[in-house]
Amino acid sequence: MTDRVANGGVKGMSKVYIANMGEANALWPRAKANSTILTYDNVELHSFWQSGDRAGYIATALDRATTARGERPTKQTAGRWYNLIDELRDSEGDIWISRQGPSLWWTISSRGDLSESLMESSNPGRDGPEIWVLEKACQPWSDRDAEGRPLLWEALHPKARDFLSTEATFQSVQNDRGYSDYARALVAGQPLDQWHGLALFKEREASSKKRVGKVFSPKEIAAARMARTMLATVSQSNGQTVESKAKEKNTTLGLTDCEALLRRLMGEQEDLCALTSLPLGYDAECDDPEMLASLDRIDSNGHYTPENVQIVCRFMNRWKKADPDELVRRLLNRLRDHHRAG
Repeated sequence: MTDRVANGGVKGMSKVYIANMGEANALWPRAKANSTILTYDNVELHSFWQSGDRAGYIATALDRATTARGERPTKQTAGRWYNLIDELRDSEGDIWISRQGPSLWWTISSRGDLSESLMESSNPGRDGPEIWVLEKACQPWSDRDAEGRPLLWEALHPKARDFLSTEATFQSVQNDRGYSDYARALVAGQPLDQWHGLALFKEREASSKKRVGKVFSPKEIAAARMARTMLATVSQSNGQTVESKAKEKNTTLGLTDCEALLRRLMGEQEDLCALTSLPLGYDAECDDPEMLASLDRIDSNGHYTPENVQIVCRFMNRWKKADPDELVRRLLNRLRDHHRAG
């Protein structure tokens, strides 16, 4: 592992993933002992993945499965569950990072097929008595960089802690701000001064030193902003008269629940706009306000409920207006096809 990273064998070609090993990292001891990266799947859903039936997988998930919050998944979330297994299966030579308590652990995925096995579920009320555990071989996990120095979570730069953790099952680290290159350099034991000298890192470090108590990350700030905007929109809409003909908007979410939902959606969407797949901009680190994360109702005639919201770039939310989600996605696909053909 040391030679491969130190000599740049994965730099520029590999992806970098931030992962949880099962719900609440419950499968971490197994991943560490077996030298695997892993996820799990519902017994009622997995046969559809095995047969390559994505539509059947999603339909069954919408009808029978529940999320960690005990809710029915959205179509987008169910599709993400299916895609996660594909990503795990196809990973080769990628860096995987996982925070476990006070330490940051990492490995590199190996070539080979997925290993699939049934095990007793830790949450039978939601997942049933058994779950499928899907494992991909990797190099032995390490909590030290390639130079042998311990990777302690509290010793990381405050900015690095923002993007080296996730509430999702796993997600790739985007490199539009050099974050995946930072992760590669971190585990290789290389100098990080070129990043720590950037304004984003300096400002984050300064805010961490100045603030008393909890220091909020850009994602947490974005979630709070969107949640407050949503609640204000609902309040204003429902306070208008019938003569104004404004659409009534309701929500089942309180402020805290909404913020938690939005943070989870950011992870499930891999910090990408649900419609355009462009990187979402987060507060205090986004130079272009049009790219800021914005809460969108999938069905514009529906309410702000967990199954009817997605996060998009602000400009896309404005362009979409009240158009049906299916129409917008179809037109965006036409645009992508035209671009590829040209």
